[in-house]
Amino acid sequence: MFNLRSTTAAFLIPCALLMANAHAQTPAGAQAGSAVPENQPQTEAERKAFAPDDKSPLAVVNAFNQMAFFDRRPIEAFKRYLADDFIERSPDFAHDGHGSDKAGLIAFFETRGWKEGEALKDTIYQVIGDGERVAVFHKVTMNDKDRGTAFVDIFRVRDGLIVEHWAISQPIPANTTPRHSMF
Repeated sequence: MFNLRSTTAAFLIPCALLMANAHAQTPAGAQAGSAVPENQPQTEAERKAFAPDDKSPLAVVNAFNQMAFFDRRPIEAFKRYLADDFIERSPDFAHDGHGSDKAGLIAFFETRGWKEGEALKDTIYQVIGDGERVAVFHKVTMNDKDRGTAFVDIFRVRDGLIVEHWAISQPIPANTTPRHSMF
């Protein structure tokens, strides 16, 4: 049975811990301290702002997102940025029977993936880093008529490679107000 109170607490407590003393990469145009923050999508320049040899967690996750979801080269990104002992914590993306979580994710995206010409769209609104962990708050739409799904992906990065991933998602409701929009 779905319990909103425990589900909300299970989500908010880790997020609060992650954001305590975190370093945020605020997208251009965001206004700190305003009553209703103006969340602007992260730009390609912001995703590519790190030096190519930068192995910091923020740089690795930004480079991974750019290659996998914006350049539409997920298989190449998985091979390049996921550690061989990578652990997938999200049941929606974990696929057993392939020898490793990395191989399972590659097999899943080889059959499903984000392919060139598809209408899938990923819009990143926040990237927050704290030590080895990076949280990415973004919206994914399947086509132009889709309201989309809000995601929080949490990555753990070690030695320039992603070693662990969690994903939390929520469909975007039909009715929101500007003050209470998800983005």
